Amino acid sequence: MWDRMRTVVPSRYDDPDVRLFKTLIFALVGAVFLMIIAGLSTFLFSLQGAEETMVPDVRDVALLEAMLSLQERRLVANVEVRYSADPALAGRVIGQTPPAGTLVRAGKRVALIVSRGARVDRVGTYVGRSITEVRAELRALFAAGDQTILLSEPQYVFSDQEPGTVIAQSPTPGTEITTITEVALVVSRGPDVDRIELASFIGLPYETAIHRLSQNSIPFRFEVREAEPDERSGLVVDQDPDPQSEVEVGSFVTLTMTRPSQVPDDEVFGTIQRSLPNYPVEVELTLEAQSPAGDREVIFSMLHPGIELSVPYQVRENSSLILYRSGQEIFRTIARRPIEDSVVEDEAPEDEAPDDEAPHDEAPDDEAPDDEAP
Repeated sequence: MWDRMRTVVPSRYDDPDVRLFKTLIFALVGAVFLMIIAGLSTFLFSLQGAEETMVPDVRDVALLEAMLSLQERRLVANVEVRYSADPALAGRVIGQTPPAGTLVRAGKRVALIVSRGARVDRVGTYVGRSITEVRAELRALFAAGDQTILLSEPQYVFSDQEPGTVIAQSPTPGTEITTITEVALVVSRGPDVDRIELASFIGLPYETAIHRLSQNSIPFRFEVREAEPDERSGLVVDQDPDPQSEVEVGSFVTLTMTRPSQVPDDEVFGTIQRSLPNYPVEVELTLEAQSPAGDREVIFSMLHPGIELSVPYQVRENSSLILYRSGQEIFRTIARRPIEDSVVEDEAPEDEAPDDEAPHDEAPDDEAPDDEAP
């Protein structure tokens, strides 16, 4: 056996070149063996794994305290700062990932979302400004969320200020916001109610009556009936309240007219009846007719309180009847010729987009309600 080993193991009896070759072979085999042992040791150690720890609940905790709590569990904090709706949460943790109770290995990073407070921390000054401007400012300020100021329904009162102007607010300007705050505004409706004496519209053509009412910003509603044998058609025959009555500014006047007896073949007579919101401040309403050829005609335009609309018209057949509020289209229909002249009715909310391709059906005027807005 020794003789055999001498042939493998380097020996002084070997030729120098052979002994060098054997030495190199044994060194290479030894290095490979050591590498195998090291790899196996590393693999076995990794199988054993790092120590596991449970993520603590650090929500609603101050940042420093949260970081110390994580450090005690051998975890690392990764901090992200955001605005929040509640000013009282400034500097506190409002979110964490992984959630509390999760088992993780020691040394893992835990993402913490920390509040930097509210985007707005004090009540602004709104007195003397338009309610529309205040709403637009708050809408833009909190477009990204984190809203700290809520506007309650404004209280409208009569005053010498311009209509729509904020004349009082609660809380007062500069009040510190410690939580989501509701702000109450008092808004001017304009000067106190004035009274006017109604002129007489009886005997006037309905177009002339509409023109005079619009010029004086007197809201109106029309009722149409057939003419008696001794009456002329197309004229106002009655009004309520009576002529020379004293009424509050903004009160409705109901006019009764007789149906026109002669309408050209290419024209249509009818009545638009529509329910409207009760506007706290009068808005500009305009009813326009656009003929199939593109010609435009304003039927009436005036400051209007809303509530209801009842307007007679005589336009070319298939004309578009378009109602605008402060220059924005809110309603559209087509004047068609049914068996009898029509009453255009619609109960859809004013906010619905106009539909040019699906015109509203028109019902005969004698089928429209006499005393109620549709």
